[in-house]
Amino acid sequence: MKPIHILFWLAVCSPLLALIPSSQDPAQDPSNYDWAKEVDRASSSPRYAIRLAAAKRIALGGGAPVPALRAFVAKRGKNELPAGIVETIAEQTSLDAPLLTLLQEWATDLDFYWRAQALRGLANRAPLLPIGQQQPLRELFAERHTDPAWLVRVFARLGSARLGNGNVLGEVEEDPRATSKLTALLLRSGQLPPLQPLLDALADERTFLDSPWGQSRAREASLALKDWLAADYPIHDGEAAPDKAAAIAAIVAAAAKKSGQTLQVPALVETSEQAFTGGFEILSCRTGDLFVRWNVTGEVQFGLDGRTKVQLPGPVWEGLSKERATLPLSRDLGVVICDNLRLRWGPPDVHIKVAPNAMPETVANWFLHLAKAIAEADQPRLTEALRTGLEQFGPR
Repeated sequence: MKPIHILFWLAVCSPLLALIPSSQDPAQDPSNYDWAKEVDRASSSPRYAIRLAAAKRIALGGGAPVPALRAFVAKRGKNELPAGIVETIAEQTSLDAPLLTLLQEWATDLDFYWRAQALRGLANRAPLLPIGQQQPLRELFAERHTDPAWLVRVFARLGSARLGNGNVLGEVEEDPRATSKLTALLLRSGQLPPLQPLLDALADERTFLDSPWGQSRAREASLALKDWLAADYPIHDGEAAPDKAAAIAAIVAAAAKKSGQTLQVPALVETSEQAFTGGFEILSCRTGDLFVRWNVTGEVQFGLDGRTKVQLPGPVWEGLSKERATLPLSRDLGVVICDNLRLRWGPPDVHIKVAPNAMPETVANWFLHLAKAIAEADQPRLTEALRTGLEQFGPR
């Protein structure tokens, strides 16, 4: 074989070798398996397929990989642990005591990026535990029902529901993503919750600064309903779908018939982005998300759906706008792992992401001036939300 052919097959086959089980099988003897090497692969391999395969082996190892995971965190830091490892562990249902302890530690660590995924892992395992071991999880789930991070709230309420609390969908929730996601998770877990939130999500075409969050809700709701309706799903593969409104009406009819619930056909809802001249969003695994945008007159809206509005006085908004136009922002700032601040406004046109501790002082000062203007508009709750959300992005 020519040397160039040998090099070609080495290039093709080398990544695949890591996916082939080695002579050391973790399922045969997990206590003596080299879990440190597996954790390193799951966190450091440049190839996604290798990282995923390693994470799956770790998840299937139950409590055996826990010492290697703890050693990794001790050496590198807890937030260097990849989300993929925690997510794959969350999908399994091992009840090994060391793993349950680790998941509870992660879920209660307010500085850990992936505590929502850890809570999901506990929610999946909670109904499988003996009654006597369920009480601490009941208390943990109840504590997190009002967490600032929406995914934490979702998985905490899922855990409560799986332990018999059927009232979780009746709790006050300002984030529309949380309501539809929880409904989808309950439906997939074998429960039959009120389905209207999922049907409303099907009609959601809203955006935030051009990010299509409504379509993400609609896609998740559609998949959950399709799996649940199965043969009763009204639009079959290979068939031409009717227009969106007609398709939603057909799904509502099928869901009402199967569930026995009285369901309404929702109207399509969308956002007119032309109404806004800018804004920003904070996506935080720890302190919760914050969405703020404004129009040319100085009306500032808070929330994905803009449910809270504050009108700033003309001279105040004019001063803020002039100051904002001078800010030195032309490229992403810092390396984003989890929490990030996205800025989008104009003129001049700005669309960048900012990592924690990477915001220039002049930009941080502008946000302080915005928070002061919101405070002077007699909005203490919104002012506190601004300051809490922005605090981690300021310069060290």
